[in-house]
Amino acid sequence: MKDDNEIILPEKKSAAIARKEYLRSIADKIQSLVESKKINPNDIMVLVQRRNPFASPLIKELKSRGINVAGNDRIVLPEFPAIRDMLNLLRFCLSNDDDYSLCCTLKNPFYRLNEHDIFNICKIRNERNKTTKPGENSVTVFDILKETYPDIYSELFDFSENSKTFAPYSFFTKILNTNKNREKLIKALGTQVIDPLEEFLTICLAYERTQPGTLHHFIKWFITGGSEIKRDMDSSSGVRIVTVHGSKGLEAPVVFLIDTIATPRDKPEKIFMIESDNNNIDSEKLKAWIWAPQKINSEKLTKASELMLNKKISEYYRLLYVAMTRARDRLYIYGFTSNKNPPEIAWYTQLVNILSNMSDAIIEDGNIKVLNND
Repeated sequence: MKDDNEIILPEKKSAAIARKEYLRSIADKIQSLVESKKINPNDIMVLVQRRNPFASPLIKELKSRGINVAGNDRIVLPEFPAIRDMLNLLRFCLSNDDDYSLCCTLKNPFYRLNEHDIFNICKIRNERNKTTKPGENSVTVFDILKETYPDIYSELFDFSENSKTFAPYSFFTKILNTNKNREKLIKALGTQVIDPLEEFLTICLAYERTQPGTLHHFIKWFITGGSEIKRDMDSSSGVRIVTVHGSKGLEAPVVFLIDTIATPRDKPEKIFMIESDNNNIDSEKLKAWIWAPQKINSEKLTKASELMLNKKISEYYRLLYVAMTRARDRLYIYGFTSNKNPPEIAWYTQLVNILSNMSDAIIEDGNIKVLNND
């Protein structure tokens, strides 16, 4: 089958607008391929170096066009507002004097109080606390809520009581099924919250079946390691959005490589490893580390920094090879930069230089196309 490799040249525009237009141009191309009826959404894989800042906005853009999307290869659930809302509600239920978590909860789609409403509640609380006598408990936002919003208070009181005995899945299912709270979340945040909500409930159910402990134990476990999900993208239906690291072993008829400007130099290190020979220990190299929070004049630091950068660049180009070999038939290469020229070592720059000088390269409207009919 014919290989079709195409590079789209980047444009300089203001960052936020330019990034949106950049992702729209990628979505336009994917949509045209799908509408041609020759390529299905699950034939397409989009590769990024990191999930931010391109993966989630592109998923949203594709879904808005009715294109099936498998989503990210990894989901970090607390990054989603709906999951943060659920966790804030749980924190309040576990500690009714947690005014901050309660105020966050009151602003979520379940209750939709605005800043002015919450300010007034807090003002009343503060005035009451001025008259509190020594030894008396401080007045909380929850106490004031009983007087100002009794219906909300009643619902939150029930949730708080449930948290004393319910396991995670039972607790969060009860919340979502009360007073059409699930529908409120979807209406406020869009259908894109359905997937992370279902993943969250799946984690809750798995924890409930396999782990001992209360909701106190669950939230600690979830925040410290149970909140990231790795998905089997090879069996998913729809356009796959995958990091290059996560794409090893995968293949797709059509691959879009869209995160080609970022380089190892974009994240300067502050800790560097140095190696020194020690003849007293069988000539093995001993490893030591240099910490340099600020730039200093040091020959050892310069050498260690160059060594680390060279290793990173080597790995950087190895990942480019991994990315390009995921494509079976077509590879589309895009580059985005908002306010500067692409670095010389960037994937994008190197590929433009190489492909534009190929004898069979076709350059039209700033795009480079290379066809392989072998």
